[in-house]
Amino acid sequence: MGVAETLKKYCFPEVIELCKAEHGSYQSNGIFFDNKILHISDVEVRETKMMGNSPIIILAFQTQQVYCVRDRHGSITEGSQDTIHTVYYAWAMQLVDAEELGDGALYPIWRLREMQQFGVQALI
Repeated sequence: MGVAETLKKYCFPEVIELCKAEHGSYQSNGIFFDNKILHISDVEVRETKMMGNSPIIILAFQTQQVYCVRDRHGSITEGSQDTIHTVYYAWAMQLVDAEELGDGALYPIWRLREMQQFGVQALI
């Protein structure tokens, strides 16, 4: 399964379009992120609510990730392969309607409805 198919399975179309737009904007300006997530921690359910008949869970978590930005020639313009940041996120996950999954679905699927990065702290 390709990246696009995986995203379609686990993200709502609005999230995919937002990611495509951001990625395209960075690429057109010659900005390429070479970030790698090293660790995910402090996952916490912040809120639960209903949207119509579908439950939504708001999760907060943090990652430790490499921060490295390259130009179109591959030269590092910000950070480095050794620059590590703690990045704080909030995600809204929504349960996919059983009708949308069809009869062959063995278990429910949660999709990413919204995501927000709400802080960065440099570690190294």
